[in-house]
Amino acid sequence: MRELIERLDRIQVVLLLAALVLFSVPSFVLSLSKAGKLEHSWSSAAVWVKSADCARTTKAILAICQGDRLLPIADVSAGDDPGLPLVLDLYAALSGAVVTDTDVSRVNTILNYIGIVSLAGLLFRLRLPFLSFLVLTVGTVIANILHSLGPHPGHLGVACLVALLPLAILGISASGPSRSSWWLWMIAGLFGLAVGMVFREAIGLMAVLIALLALGVSFFCSLMKMRLVGLAHLAVATATVLTIWAPYSILRARDAVFDIAPSSRMEQHGAWHNLYIGLGVVENPFGIVWNDDDGIRAVKEASPTTIYLSTEYYSILKRKYFEIVLHHPIEVAAIYLKKVMKALATYNMIYLLIVVSAVFAWARRSLVRTSPGWSPYDAVFAVSAVFVAAFLGQAGLFHYTELYLAPVKIFLLLLSGVAFELLLALARAGQCLPASRPG
Repeated sequence: MRELIERLDRIQVVLLLAALVLFSVPSFVLSLSKAGKLEHSWSSAAVWVKSADCARTTKAILAICQGDRLLPIADVSAGDDPGLPLVLDLYAALSGAVVTDTDVSRVNTILNYIGIVSLAGLLFRLRLPFLSFLVLTVGTVIANILHSLGPHPGHLGVACLVALLPLAILGISASGPSRSSWWLWMIAGLFGLAVGMVFREAIGLMAVLIALLALGVSFFCSLMKMRLVGLAHLAVATATVLTIWAPYSILRARDAVFDIAPSSRMEQHGAWHNLYIGLGVVENPFGIVWNDDDGIRAVKEASPTTIYLSTEYYSILKRKYFEIVLHHPIEVAAIYLKKVMKALATYNMIYLLIVVSAVFAWARRSLVRTSPGWSPYDAVFAVSAVFVAAFLGQAGLFHYTELYLAPVKIFLLLLSGVAFELLLALARAGQCLPASRPG
């Protein structure tokens, strides 16, 4: 039996490598080739190119050259996640190559495929070969749908990377507990989470909360059997929280190394601007519209001299937002409900979630005789479901546009795939069960 299992494992590895070489690699090359055919679509991309040109000559990252002075990039383009310009700057500084705006799309492609391959590797480690195959094939199709010279196409890769940590926390212990494997995937997951925070803080923060929730479940349900398990979970929880400061740490390190004064404008995403104008995505009684100019207008009414995207700017919008929420809670709740319903209608999500949940619940209950405890199926389903809920929450608070919602596709794929994987396991278990004899 052991020889048969080892032979099947080898066959699965060969099939996955074949999928990687025959499907994922050509899709990656095709995605890279799209970069030269894209039109300018994101104003910050031009600033990132200027920053890369500055890095090529001065080696300073996330900065703009102004004569013999170095200015923080936020002085020209505030409120952006630093991931894309950071990669472009490092590439220009190390290679001496001239960066163009088409390189923005290439960074997105590389980020997406690193995320996809990493996620597929973890799923294979969790003994879910079909799901791993699905990510390497259908996942690349999803990645190749959206291309632009802006940051949003790469958020699919961010979603894959930040999902590694909670999936590993809940899944590794159920797929053959191994302390070395557990720690290896904790390190990989924490690195993926830090990268996600740098490239898309909103998705990174979702993952921090989900990872902490997963650690709580793992500890209190005793999923991982190891010495000093409490200390190990505390160490991972501490490192998880510390990843929140990854973007800030990079910016402050830049200031120290290159003697750059911090910007007077926000150098990371601030939520209050989007929360305020998010009330204007659908019809509302407050006269707000989803437009950056509407946030600027609201701040100018309160303080005409306030700098756009400064700390004071966000503070004013925070106050205005809570004034509306506290005085009109029913109207605000109705706005959020409308947006969530709009998001659920995207990709026919509501029907997919109902069907997949029903199939998973039935199949998992049927398999309980052969797999009664916590399993990798449960880990993937739970983590994916919570990520879907988080993206729906983001849609409700901010906007349901596909520009922000698109990364949820990878979790819908995982939910569908793990339900099918569970059906395959159920079929195998049925073949292995002894036939009942007539009484």
